[in-house]
Amino acid sequence: MSGFAEYQPGVARQTVDVQVRPGELRDLDACAELIVSRTHGSAAERRERLVADLADPDKYISVAVVGDEVVGYGGVIRHELKPDDPPTTAPTGYYLIGLIVSPDWRRHGIGELLMRDRIRWTAERADAVYSFVNQANGAILDLNKRFRFTEVTRDFIFPGAPLKPGTCVLLRADLTDQ
Repeated sequence: MSGFAEYQPGVARQTVDVQVRPGELRDLDACAELIVSRTHGSAAERRERLVADLADPDKYISVAVVGDEVVGYGGVIRHELKPDDPPTTAPTGYYLIGLIVSPDWRRHGIGELLMRDRIRWTAERADAVYSFVNQANGAILDLNKRFRFTEVTRDFIFPGAPLKPGTCVLLRADLTDQ
């Protein structure tokens, strides 16, 4: 059991009217619930972190909304390599994090819409974007490939992320040709 949604490449997508936009304060309860549905922990604590993220110009929250319901979340953070970080620490740059779509809304293209929005935001600030993905998450690996991410390494650490050695791949996309 990988903990990720069952990946079914080739299954037809269902059409639905989805709005993807920057996250707002009113969205954060739903975003926190989506995040803890995957990572566990406290929704209240996660919401506090999201409130801080909204105020940080180096972070971005993207939400997918159907009607009044937040059905997807994705974030972008800026990571700054510090001089005393171990040599295998992920490089400085913007990172796509936490792409989560509510189970009832998967296979509607929402992940792709959230990816486009986060890349759009990042391209206004940088020439490249990074992502780190669990090797068992075929859906996200495939999505990253469609956006021309290429593998950087599998031997890395990312401060504050609960990465188990050898389970994730660090990816990078050049945004000058997206």
